[in-house]
Amino acid sequence: MLPPSTPDLIALDLLDAVAELGSLGQAAERYGISQPAVSMRMTQLERVLGITLLQRSPAGTKLTPAGERVAALGRR
Repeated sequence: MLPPSTPDLIALDLLDAVAELGSLGQAAERYGISQPAVSMRMTQLERVLGITLLQRSPAGTKLTPAGERVAALGRR
């Protein structure tokens, strides 16, 4: 059994899509899910890891330095 702090792979893949596309909405469109669903998954991932992964703004969303590290680990 995995420890409770283990992130799910779909959330890591979504994080990578947000990094690539710069938008929660565009990541949602790529995966065929709603923007609120992506936002919820990212918030849940942040809670599980105990760090802020995204910097949200009206101009788009970008990863924090910690988010970049998590995304890089997820790509491996």
